[in-house]
Amino acid sequence: MDQGQDVVLYAVERGVARIALNRPDRLNASNGLLSRGLTAAFTRAAADPEVRVVLLTGAGRAFCAGADLQVLDELSDDPAAQNSGSGGLRYDGLMSMPKPVIAAIHGPCAGIGLALACSADIRVAADDAIFVAPFAKLGLCAEGGLAWLLSRLMGSGNAAEMLLSARGIAADEAHAKGLVSRLFPLAGFHDAALAYAVELAQGAPSSFALIKRQLGDASGEDFETARANAARLTRETLHGADFGEALAAKREGRPARFAPVTATFAPPISES
Repeated sequence: MDQGQDVVLYAVERGVARIALNRPDRLNASNGLLSRGLTAAFTRAAADPEVRVVLLTGAGRAFCAGADLQVLDELSDDPAAQNSGSGGLRYDGLMSMPKPVIAAIHGPCAGIGLALACSADIRVAADDAIFVAPFAKLGLCAEGGLAWLLSRLMGSGNAAEMLLSARGIAADEAHAKGLVSRLFPLAGFHDAALAYAVELAQGAPSSFALIKRQLGDASGEDFETARANAARLTRETLHGADFGEALAAKREGRPARFAPVTATFAPPISES
């Protein structure tokens, strides 16, 4: 079905890598080809010195409707068998990528698509977005670390209600509960999301990397540990090239010229 089609689109514009899931006829449902294409795109963006921010979107009418039915059928027939699904690829490596990842969500965002969106640093949504964790109605557990991710994003009570009810959460409710940071009208949504990403890309790449690390460490630290680590990092960054460049740019009334950050995207491998 995907023969001859680039299932993941990639382009760089004004410091932003635009990565688009491109199976619109299947509402960008995830299969092995899409998973491997996304991992290749994330790897490319992490290593590209021109990329400061990653913007993840979906082509057509959806962000991602979850796992492709072919994958689910194969898993139902034999959960231990080789199948055309993700092949063990995991998207939570996005959390360790030193560059900010924005998920721009419109239409359905369900199942493993929801886990992908929640692994991004920031979620923005069109007003037609709908978020669904359908697992309780499928006899499954919460996939892709979603119990942990949603508890952290929405609070444990909201996460429990979303997961146990398996009901769709509309964009305005998702925004009110902290699942998404910004809402935009569907008309012009992709342009608005890109403009948001371009604005974010004006920050210092070294600061992005440090702040992402601090956010990742926060759940396992007490406040005093976090404060002490921040004090140490502050001393280091005050002597860093990016701080000096930011001050020089302010004095001279020009945009800052920060050095790029590159990295290898190495998603963890699942045990399955």
